[in-house]
Amino acid sequence: MPSYNLITEKWIPCIEKGQHCEYSLQEVLVKAPEITEIYNPSPLVTVALHRLLLAILHRNFGPRNLEEWKKLWQARKWSEKALNDYFVTWNHRFNLFDESRPFYQTLEMKNAKRHPILHLAMEISSGNNATLFDHSKDEEPDAISSAAAARYVLTTQAFAIGFGKSYPFYFSDSPLIRGMNTLAIGNNLFETLTLNMVIYNKFKPLPHIGEDLPIWERDQLPQPEKNGSPICGYLDYLTWQSRSIHLYPEEGFSSLRYCQLQQNLKLPDVDYFDPFKCYKKDEKRGWVPLNMREDRVIWRDSHTLFQTADPSTKRSEVLNLLARIEVERQDNTIRASNAYRLSIVGLATETGKAANILLWRHERLPLPLKYLEDENLVAALKQALDTAENIGNELRHSIWYLAKLLVAPETEKLNQQQKEDVQKLANHLSPSRPYWAELGISFPQLVTELAEDSTGDGQSIRYGDKTLPWWANRVGHAAEDAFRSVTDSLDRSARMLKATSQADIAFRTGLNHVLHKYEKQ
Repeated sequence: MPSYNLITEKWIPCIEKGQHCEYSLQEVLVKAPEITEIYNPSPLVTVALHRLLLAILHRNFGPRNLEEWKKLWQARKWSEKALNDYFVTWNHRFNLFDESRPFYQTLEMKNAKRHPILHLAMEISSGNNATLFDHSKDEEPDAISSAAAARYVLTTQAFAIGFGKSYPFYFSDSPLIRGMNTLAIGNNLFETLTLNMVIYNKFKPLPHIGEDLPIWERDQLPQPEKNGSPICGYLDYLTWQSRSIHLYPEEGFSSLRYCQLQQNLKLPDVDYFDPFKCYKKDEKRGWVPLNMREDRVIWRDSHTLFQTADPSTKRSEVLNLLARIEVERQDNTIRASNAYRLSIVGLATETGKAANILLWRHERLPLPLKYLEDENLVAALKQALDTAENIGNELRHSIWYLAKLLVAPETEKLNQQQKEDVQKLANHLSPSRPYWAELGISFPQLVTELAEDSTGDGQSIRYGDKTLPWWANRVGHAAEDAFRSVTDSLDRSARMLKATSQADIAFRTGLNHVLHKYEKQ
């Protein structure tokens, strides 16, 4: 019988002491304090790996409350004996090619087609997947290793998109396909995993409905229901089997080219909150996860992720845990850093075409924990981001005006065709990408220094006396650079120079209007 047991085989990609390496499930948890981080070129794989490890840790260590969490944190490692006993008990359920219960899969399915194994990789062109940056061909499927296959099986269960016919019913979304997934990043893998171990009991983060078990502990596999299957609890959700998958190892079992793939469990149409996602209240749909946008980098909305004052939004439960950690740190009841990092991963889909993936994005933001418990600081960050948005709007309007001067300089009221022509040219000249890219370089400095730039105390504390003027000046220079990059790319004809001069006056006027409050600082 072919065997590839994930408890002992090396398949989890990590960085340790600056070097790339791979570890087994047991090794990665035992050596977690020495490992810098889990890393895969696909952030979707990285997220899926963390969720598997968290399911194992929650099953063994809880924590049922904050006091238990603090004990785990202060131990600086997990019980090697507890992990070893657990893996001995469930060793038979972690074989990728087991004849009766292959890990995260089903047995071979009747009347199901074979697909190239790369159908399981969302970031690779195959079948209906959008071509993001790879051009593999279905008719000539590449072989992948068993380690890679294990990672893709895990990722498919978390990130498969709902679209198209299948059996026993149409494909439905996996748990992570909608919304941005936040992950707190510590100074090593132990810290990272523990910082994301939200309080786990019968009520949190998802209420138990019956016995809550990870999928490998279930003797009877749940059957798909067209109207959605119940979520038994958090462990059930972390190991949700959204697809029926069957792998076909090649001779020697060292590589794979083909798999079967069908719909399996459908999420229920009820309100539940993934502890790694932020939510907003929609008038018609209720609470919906905050989604990634193709045209907007995540840091531009970072204040929304951090705040709690707006009742129409919910920040992630992971951030709520970090806020409690900050309170404990300030009270000197635990030793922790005053700042970590926040990893955010998500997909952007085309408007009106939910199955058409435009891109996935991975951003890391610095996160001084003070942002999670000080609304005055969040308000100061919002003020800084509003300044960037307002100047960005002035920049965009100035380029639109330049396009109008080039397309219809003498026309007061544009007809429909002229409007379309002006907008088309403005989109072509758009300076938004270099503008936001330049500010993105400075954003980490803004977040870090703003948290330290405070005056006053108690309720009268104020942030940003030095940092906000610095940021406004930085934003102004970024807008000027972006505007100049557009005008410098145009020819030097008299007509072009006249239009550029008029647009420049409009740009300077708008820029000065936004920056006026900072001009004396």
